[in-house]
Amino acid sequence: MNLVAHQYLSFNNPSLQLGNLLGEVVKGNKYNDYPNDIKKGILLHREIDSFTDSHEIVKKSTAYFHSTQHKYAPIVVDIIYDYFLIKHWRNYHPKTFQLFKEDCYQLFSLNYDNFPVKLQEMLDYLLRYDWFENYSTIEGIQKTLTGISKRVNFENNLDNTTPIIYQFEAELEKDFSNFFPELVQFSQDFIQSK
Repeated sequence: MNLVAHQYLSFNNPSLQLGNLLGEVVKGNKYNDYPNDIKKGILLHREIDSFTDSHEIVKKSTAYFHSTQHKYAPIVVDIIYDYFLIKHWRNYHPKTFQLFKEDCYQLFSLNYDNFPVKLQEMLDYLLRYDWFENYSTIEGIQKTLTGISKRVNFENNLDNTTPIIYQFEAELEKDFSNFFPELVQFSQDFIQSK
């Protein structure tokens, strides 16, 4: 899953949100360097990614992109699932998406100085270019993927994803709608168990 979903799946708990964000860059056993409440968020991030990557519905979604995006297909689907989460935001969250986004950005900004340099660099771009808002439109998704295409070291076709998204939008939306409630329950169960 992508950034918006990870924040949503922290269920308005700032410590989990920060840990879930740190999960973007904290690898291996480095999570042990953080307080328990942040550590739990980092581990939640990893569990969300593992559950998502191994789920049959998500594999079905990525299959639409394999012929054009190859190994980058899961990245495309992660971002598209954020798009559908935002599109159906009222079904999942009592706050408006705009207010949720502003709260996330404020939390990130207030804790910026405590983040590793790699995450600070990512946040500079996230906040400057309003990534969460980009995920709310297919044009914004394409803009995001074009940006990623320039940063990765391998040849890719990420800057030409929109035609496939439009071709399979209904199927992808159905996949998201079937998958996301399972991910919500999984995340809640993980949090309760720790």
